[in-house]
Amino acid sequence: KADWGDAICSSKELWEFGPMELGAWACTPGGFQVVNRPTTEVFVVLEGSGFLTNLDGTARRFGPGSTVVLPKGWSGRWDVLETMRKVYMAVKEPDESESKIESDFSRSDRLVGS
Repeated sequence: KADWGDAICSSKELWEFGPMELGAWACTPGGFQVVNRPTTEVFVVLEGSGFLTNLDGTARRFGPGSTVVLPKGWSGRWDVLETMRKVYMAVKEPDESESKIESDFSRSDRLVGS
């Protein structure tokens, strides 16, 4: 929900494999808060510009060619100054409460040469 401008955003998932999703996202000028991101996201800005601001007030400008990583749990705000487009990869990391599958390689008694 925008607190200035319209910030009309749209996304298109292009590929999904397990916990990973690749897609494209666009947003018109506006500003909005993000609280506790549910995924880790890496994206590259194709066009447009704006600022990402962390909760501590640290702001970073982004524009065409910028590569950004937003970790799971990130909170802050987006201020999109010019209509932007990005391609992204989002990864859903397992919660600590979720069961973990034990890999054959995670047990020390199965490691060769140790």
